[in-house]
Parts: sequence; C-alpha cells; structure tokens
Amino acid sequence: MIKQSDQPLLQNIEITQVIPCLADPKKIRFTADFQQDVSDVFPYLNTVVKSAIYNHAGRTLTIRKDGRLITLHSKHVSAAKINGLEDAQETVNWLVKLINDCHLKQSTINPNYDRRDRLTVLDIVRLLPGTNCKKCGQQTCLSFAALLASENASIAACRDIFMPDFRDTRSEILALLRASGYVVPDTFK
Repeated sequence: MIKQSDQPLLQNIEITQVIPCLADPKKIRFTADFQQDVSDVFPYLNTVVKSAIYNHAGRTLTIRKDGRLITLHSKHVSAAKINGLEDAQETVNWLVKLINDCHLKQSTINPNYDRRDRLTVLDIVRLLPGTNCKKCGQQTCLSFAALLASENASIAACRDIFMPDFRDTRSEILALLRASGYVVPDTFK
C-alpha cells in the first residue's frame, strides 16, 4: 500500500517557453518545467480526471480542459490553445493544485493504469440516429459527431438519440462516451 504523503509534490511550475499556437494563431502554447519527476502521480490523475488520456509506457497524461490541450510529461508540461500569459499562469496554478491534491490523497485513490483512447468521429457517428435533423444546430450527424469527438458539443444536443426508437444505441453511445472519459450529464446515467 502506498503511504499517504503529507508534503506537496510541487511548489510551482516554471513556464520556460511561450510560442504562438499552431491550431489558433490568436492563442499561445507554452512549455513549463516541473521541479522533479511527477509521473508517479499520473495513474492517480488518470482516475480523478475522467477525460484524461494516460500512456503508462510513454509516461504521459493528456488532459482536455476548457478547449485546451494539456500534456504532462515526467518533468514538464506543454499546453496549447491558451488565451495569453495570464491564462497560462492560471493553467499552471490549476495543475500545481491538481497534482498536489492527487499526490496528497493517493492512498485514498485507486490508481488507473488503463489508457483511454479518444473517440473518433466514426466511432460516434455510427451510433447517432443518422437523421440529419439539424435539431443539434449542425447540418449533419457527421458534423455533430466531429464536435462531440472534440468535446465541443454535448450528447444532450442530439434530441433524436433520446427518442424511444434509439434506446439501444443511446445506451451504447452513453456507455462509450463515459468509458472514454467524456462528460455525460448525470441525468443520462
């Protein structure tokens, strides 16, 4: 059994590089260094952060947060789609708190060494009703699936999936979304 720590793992994370974001030129990306190797906490973060993608062999953990892509490596973190330096510092502060909370509470968290894969558009679209009804605000189920796969839409926007005719596929898509770490509103559990 892992002993509960009473000391935080990190005091801060130092931002070492800031460059323009490739995905959105109005934003930045940054790299920041940890004071020490933090990869031992990744399996605990993988349990706590339901949308994380953990690679045990590669010693990385990727988190999507508010449209940002944050990848933790053993001794540094890189993040993209950051709104500016202030947002970068807020992201770093959030990471320090998250990592320290998991480190301090690790004896009460079951580590998860499983790798969650991101769902592809095709994984999702095959389970949608295929009616292209536009009730979700998109022209096609395919375009809605793309938004859902990138976590820029909620399954709740697809009204047809909640019709009685789609009960079986609804259960399957909700289970798939939950298993892959996507946020599924509690009302659908």
